Amino acid sequence: MLTAFVFDVDQSKQVEDWASALERLDQGQLLWLALHDPTEEDVAGLRETLELGDNVRRLREHPRSASVADEGEHMYVTLYAVSGDGDAPELIPVECVLGPKWIVTAYPGKIEVLEEFFERAQGGGQIGALDTPSFVATTIDWIVASYLRALDAVESELEELDARVMTNTPGAAADDLTRLVELRRRIGTLRRALSPHREVVVSLSHPELDALSSEKSAQRFADLERRVTQALDTAREAKESTFGSFDLLVTRIGQRTNDIMKVLTLVTVILLPATVLGGIMGMNFKVGLFDLAWIFWVVIAAMLGIAVVVLSVARARAWI
Repeated sequence: MLTAFVFDVDQSKQVEDWASALERLDQGQLLWLALHDPTEEDVAGLRETLELGDNVRRLREHPRSASVADEGEHMYVTLYAVSGDGDAPELIPVECVLGPKWIVTAYPGKIEVLEEFFERAQGGGQIGALDTPSFVATTIDWIVASYLRALDAVESELEELDARVMTNTPGAAADDLTRLVELRRRIGTLRRALSPHREVVVSLSHPELDALSSEKSAQRFADLERRVTQALDTAREAKESTFGSFDLLVTRIGQRTNDIMKVLTLVTVILLPATVLGGIMGMNFKVGLFDLAWIFWVVIAAMLGIAVVVLSVARARAWI
């Protein structure tokens, strides 16, 4: 489905016959063609009207990572945005085709941050004052925001995991370790997808390398490069946070092991004297002492007394 908007400095309006609107564009106006779930017919129509080259296939056959392809009068910019949250955020390709006074954006599915951006853009503002590379810069800025949201969700999960581990001794350590591995992989996926965007931003920050960029748009991309770098730093910090959570989990597991060993040692100390006494008293020798029935109760009392003494000492020294 294709939706067309014409922007100028004061307002925006949706147009039905975008081909005619393209011919009537004045200075300071921008035609935006928003293509959602593009079909072969949509791509063929754009190729014929906008006189696009073979790279137009990128609208449906996207490169595997963010990249730029320059055809002189036209430029193709492939971006990847994060859609959804939770356990399986999806990376969705966003293709931008730039012309002198028009821009095409195409992507499948739904991307929350771009839906917000496009909704605000359709409301007007100063979009018409932007050239097409500056429009792409604004789009990238919102896409970076989608990565930051996904990383924030990971940080929240790590905080919940840390709080649970610190509050209670982990009873299902294997499940917590599995969860940490999943979060670590998610961070790695996000960082690998975001990293190529820095190369895209750097290449677009040099207006002398293509025919569409200007000094104004170059400055936008220069500022955007710092934002992408900050997002990559956030991903790196989130990765380090997983190591901290792992260390915390291992420490708590070690503490639980120590507690178990403490109980086992205490039980051993209590039972060992009783075992020794029982072994001595059970020796098969003809001693007159064994003929005295009250000796049995003395031995039992000695066993219980030793147990009480051991427990008292352990309690006094805060071992239990």
